[in-house]
Amino acid sequence: FLNSLGYPATVLVRSVPLRGFDQQMALAVTAEMEEKGVKFHHRCVPLSIEKLESGQLKARWSNTET
Repeated sequence: FLNSLGYPATVLVRSVPLRGFDQQMALAVTAEMEEKGVKFHHRCVPLSIEKLESGQLKARWSNTET
């Protein structure tokens, strides 16, 4: 993962992390990723991704939690 190479990594989760996988295993994987520094934003829907002049990517999302 990018995080292990020293890049900041954030995962947007629409509903359930790793949907389609055994949920006990999915929770273990996401917990390990969080422990390693990956950030998770739950209940998010991506809206757009824009490439800045610097080459960085800027993501916009909407939080569906009310």
